[in-house]
Amino acid sequence: MPCSRSLRTTLALALVSAAAACVDDTTTPLDERVLRIPEGFELCLVSPSPFTFQGAPLFHYRGVLRLGAGDVVLPSGPHVEAEAWIANSLQSTADGPEVAGAESRGAVSLAPDSAPGEPRGEKLDWELAAYTDDPAAEPWGQRLHLQVAYPTDTTEFDLSPLPLLDREGRLRVLASAPGVAADDPPLRVRAAPCERDDLDVDRVDVTLAEGAISFHTRPAISRHQLGFTVLAEGEVDGIAIDVDSYWDLEYSAGDVNDAYGFQPVMAVRFAEQADGACILVVRSDPHAAETTWLAELLDCAQNHLRDLTVESVDIAHGAGEPRW
Repeated sequence: MPCSRSLRTTLALALVSAAAACVDDTTTPLDERVLRIPEGFELCLVSPSPFTFQGAPLFHYRGVLRLGAGDVVLPSGPHVEAEAWIANSLQSTADGPEVAGAESRGAVSLAPDSAPGEPRGEKLDWELAAYTDDPAAEPWGQRLHLQVAYPTDTTEFDLSPLPLLDREGRLRVLASAPGVAADDPPLRVRAAPCERDDLDVDRVDVTLAEGAISFHTRPAISRHQLGFTVLAEGEVDGIAIDVDSYWDLEYSAGDVNDAYGFQPVMAVRFAEQADGACILVVRSDPHAAETTWLAELLDCAQNHLRDLTVESVDIAHGAGEPRW
């Protein structure tokens, strides 16, 4: 489980807010349409492309977003906003607290013939339910924007099952990570299901003059966008590495359409060594005329310690271990 306090311990944290996400969580009347948030709804933040990382350090885009369960009553017709508030919280570090989102006057709406990521009116016979925490902050709100698509005349726009909605591209969630500096505005970031058991996991085998490391990676969104590293294992410079914690694995790739697997940056954080080594980074050089790989060791503050020599990089599609 990626959002664990240790490699093997599942979080058992309650939502910061026990308030219902909506007006009413009783049985839905036949003429009422709702956006339904199930119990235990959570998503993991996904690192953006290195070209849009906005100066953030490695592992900065780590966080678990949780939404309060309940029903949000949708407008009776399209192109009309109804006031709503969805309780939410963000846990930004493995051992850190969940911070509740500040309550604001949010809104829900319905759009006909629409789906996430497609122009309005292009997805015939589908409806798009959308929530934003701040309608005045166009187009994506302040800290939370959610879209989910269902066939026309659906009564319950349920945010489960998550894997199915993600696989079919019917769910899009934009959350936020804290700014890099204390007074910086929040950074917008995609959020995706933390766990998937229906995706092929690739294995990126990196042979170095100083050892070898394998990064097991998978797409984070809709089978082809952005990505997660779910396991890093090997031995480099005498350091044994076996890490599968979401909080200590970085994956950032893609520049065109947020592609998965394009010029990736992969990193793993491990216990500090006697010489201060704490992080191993392997990246594709985006400025090289031909595919070129670079590797380095950093200290825990992400200062450069020394370069490593990459001898080869082989990608075994579908040969990785699906830890989460």
